[in-house]
Amino acid sequence: MKILSLDTAMAACSVAVVDTESARSLAAAFLPMERGHAEALPPMVAEVMRASGLGFSEIDRIAVTTGPGTFTGVRIGLAFARGLGLARGIAVIGIDSLSAIAANEPSLGPLLVVSDARNDEIYAASFDAGGQQIAAPYVATAERAGVEAAAGAIVLGTAAQAVVAASGRKDLVLSAASHLPVAAQFGAIAAGLIPGAMPSPLYLRAPDAKPQQTALRKIGELNIETADASASSILSELHHEVFDEGWSADAFTDLLRTPGAEAIIALERGEPLGFLLTRSAADEAEIIAIGTRPSVQRRGVARQLLTQHIAALADKGLRQLFLEVAASNTAARGLYSSLGFTEAGRRKGYYQRREGKEDAIVMRRELAP
Repeated sequence: MKILSLDTAMAACSVAVVDTESARSLAAAFLPMERGHAEALPPMVAEVMRASGLGFSEIDRIAVTTGPGTFTGVRIGLAFARGLGLARGIAVIGIDSLSAIAANEPSLGPLLVVSDARNDEIYAASFDAGGQQIAAPYVATAERAGVEAAAGAIVLGTAAQAVVAASGRKDLVLSAASHLPVAAQFGAIAAGLIPGAMPSPLYLRAPDAKPQQTALRKIGELNIETADASASSILSELHHEVFDEGWSADAFTDLLRTPGAEAIIALERGEPLGFLLTRSAADEAEIIAIGTRPSVQRRGVARQLLTQHIAALADKGLRQLFLEVAASNTAARGLYSSLGFTEAGRRKGYYQRREGKEDAIVMRRELAP
């Protein structure tokens, strides 16, 4: 079986063509990088395919890491693999990032794979001596993962040293293998998996809701990206963090598949901070939902989301943008007013609160002359 494998989930871009019958890699490329995966991946795939001597018609499967990892990186690899698979009629197999890293370790024995998840957390997964996953990826502290590791476990991943140190144990062994997914190593895993629906991203850690402890400061320029239905899980997590009655991932999936629906997400170093969801018809658009994580509210995230999307809608020729905001939400109304929104109406008792009903203010902004 000929497998094209690729990874962009962490701090590298890795591509390989693996021949499972001869148990060797026909061609491979590995490039460490913190960002720029979207630009690097297509030419790397083209070069690896050329070096392998195969055409896409000879590829039986595509293997791609599904996370955990950086929000942007996971989406880049999945979008590319799914697009290529659909275009070429090739089955796409998702492999979680920690299983991909586990494939780097040649030694037999219990294995603990741990990767840095930031904010004093790690992603972890356990494997038995035969390489079978016995604990699916989960979020933990370094100390917990180390304490719960099997006796004599080999520890591998970007958080390996932190886990061993925090555990205080002497029987854990640090692996010398690569701490990142390597396409030439994990591609063969896809041969033993049954193709099904297109893989989805694996997001283990919901956005943090820690209160801001320091003086508020404006956040610098954010990376604002379009989010499709594959980002429904993270959109749902953000929505639950911002609103009392959060929407499910399925609700976001259904909504983003309707004509005219668009979502964008604001990211800082790969971490989602806020989102904006709109729907347009004819020459009008409405903001369905906008939210900023509590830990970064009043720091300019919503303004950046609105400013960019207002310009994008205007470029498309839309003429008006509408939104609804609770009458008591003076901070949001002030933001909208500063961006050119004016009051266009009021809906009596629109919002159902614990303490009773509240009016919604309808606001409108002209987008194009």
